[in-house]
Amino acid sequence: MAREKSPETRMTLYRLLGLPTLGDAIREKYLEGFAEEQVRVGDREAVLFHGRTEEKDVGWGQTVRGLSGMAIDVRNSVPAAVLLVPDVQREDRRPEAAEDFGGVDAGTDDVVVWAVTFGMGFQLLEPRYVDNGFGQRIAIRSADQTKLNSITKVTLDERSKTERSSIPSGASLRSFGFEDIGELATRLVTSGNIAGVGNPGKAVTIRGADALSLPLSRNPDRFLEDLERIKKTLTLPPVSDELGFLEKLTIIKDKDLIEKLDGSLIEAILDPDGKRLGLAWPHETIDEFGTPQAYRLAGARGGTRDGLPTLDELLEPVRDAKAGDEKRKLDSLAVVLFENKDEQLASGRLPVRKWISFETDKDEGKYFLHSGRWYIMEQDYAGLVQKRTEEIFGRTPPLPQLPDWKADFQDELAYNKVIADIVGGLCLDRKLIQGETRKGRIEACDVLVQDGTFIHVKHTDSSSPASHLLAQALVSAEILTYDEAAKQSLRDRIAEQGADPELYKLVPERVVIVMAKEERALTPDSLYTFTQVNLGRQDRALASRGVDVYVVPIVKQKKP
Repeated sequence: MAREKSPETRMTLYRLLGLPTLGDAIREKYLEGFAEEQVRVGDREAVLFHGRTEEKDVGWGQTVRGLSGMAIDVRNSVPAAVLLVPDVQREDRRPEAAEDFGGVDAGTDDVVVWAVTFGMGFQLLEPRYVDNGFGQRIAIRSADQTKLNSITKVTLDERSKTERSSIPSGASLRSFGFEDIGELATRLVTSGNIAGVGNPGKAVTIRGADALSLPLSRNPDRFLEDLERIKKTLTLPPVSDELGFLEKLTIIKDKDLIEKLDGSLIEAILDPDGKRLGLAWPHETIDEFGTPQAYRLAGARGGTRDGLPTLDELLEPVRDAKAGDEKRKLDSLAVVLFENKDEQLASGRLPVRKWISFETDKDEGKYFLHSGRWYIMEQDYAGLVQKRTEEIFGRTPPLPQLPDWKADFQDELAYNKVIADIVGGLCLDRKLIQGETRKGRIEACDVLVQDGTFIHVKHTDSSSPASHLLAQALVSAEILTYDEAAKQSLRDRIAEQGADPELYKLVPERVVIVMAKEERALTPDSLYTFTQVNLGRQDRALASRGVDVYVVPIVKQKKP
């Protein structure tokens, strides 16, 4: 017997906000060349966009010809469709709503439009209207908390690293090693179900990021009912406090506040120090295409470049813009990714804003820019970060009292020599070591004590140097834990200073971070939240290696 066809099929669903009309949901380049059909989904008026991209030669054709001498005629195009379904019945809409798009109007900011994408349909959507994190919020409220399969997270440090972890058989969040501070989840794959959607006795795989992927009804009327149940799910609490922690960063929709925060972003971009700016990776958008090998910065001069963009490369056109025009320039920039420099397309236009990670404090609030959208940090989350920082600062360091950094010290090396004499240690400032497993050379520490105390010293008047100091301490401790070449290199540096390497422990047991600030010592309150997050993360990472961390704030006297 033929297998009975399932009444559901997996669909990819986006939630769009703030659309003036349904037509604005589609990127301008696709408005021509794609068919536009007014349709009905049950009793709901909707619009369907469908078609194929223009046929063109594959990007690798020229490479084949260059290697083999044989020209090949291979052209391709990509099918795509988007079904736009307003979350209102026609009779529910305000009578004054304009009917600018085939008699179907999206309404204003408080009206939701559902977008179901097929094939490469997600590339047709205008990113500015996509409700970021919608799919993940649904997953958090419908998951079996013991059967999470995959988590994609962004680490909120100066590199904004993106990482995906998978456990195919399913596990709790704790099993993924998700940190309670300093990590922002951007995609969740889990087993679970939404009440009333599909077979209630059968769990399904739910994939949640900006989009939601799960089986939905093929029947138009039941499909609309599924949308209503999904909308209701957004009003429910997370299935557990643990999963609820994944959304401690709340999206901001207040346009006036966003405008003020954007002003702070532009100020940071123009600041030579680039305080609290980082490079983020819009991983979810290009996930299906593998790792691109080239890119082009649309809206700026220059062609296709090998590799992936750096933060300075992305922000250079903004810094070069005319005064007062920086915001417009930033909004006009987008990254187009390619599989290779032969321009085999790997993504649509990804706004540069989605590549920037930024933090700022305003009106006693703590705000983050992530994936092009602003978030406010919940007070209990901020409180946890602050409490962790205070605990680290409160530890008694295994050292005598350290003196202030005097104004007549010529540089950091002079101060390090002073504290080396005080603690009976060896000054290794600027004495670099080389390991087998890491490119380039690093400082093991500024001052080394025989009992395995590694002292790192830094002038920390901004978030960036502090974050760099924390990263330096972590890398040093990590590489000396397992890299025999690094240990030998450290032995050599010790011997070069006239000391006996056999008297020194080469694997750190204690890391002391000396933070010098002009005129007054640092406190937990005076550290940027961005730096506090990094300090908490580094403390946990070093603790997992059996290394204790201490912070010693000192005053750097100002030169007359």
